[in-house]
Amino acid sequence: MTLYLSQFSYAAHSVKAMVDKPQERRSAAEKIFVAAGGKLIDMYFCFGEYDGLVITEFPSEVDVASAVLAVGSSGVFSKVHTTVLISTDDAVKAMEKAHGIAAAYKPPTT
Repeated sequence: MTLYLSQFSYAAHSVKAMVDKPQERRSAAEKIFVAAGGKLIDMYFCFGEYDGLVITEFPSEVDVASAVLAVGSSGVFSKVHTTVLISTDDAVKAMEKAHGIAAAYKPPTT
């Protein structure tokens, strides 16, 4: 299965709801990921451009997209960005493959 990093920012009304009534959000996230065929690996709140992130594992892009779309359709987030994560072992395999095929690419010339 493939790992995914999803970064999210809450909509203003969601932040207000959590300040008005502090609540644990991991179990809600876990339920939707499991329902979509995946697994929640970890979840964090953070400072910066995004309010939080989740690391999940899914069998396919369709499965992860279904979870992101389902949660996104609730209006709870103002933005979500999902990135496929590649293990360091797979990155080395990609480098080795790139080494073998690099000569097939001809860069643009002036």
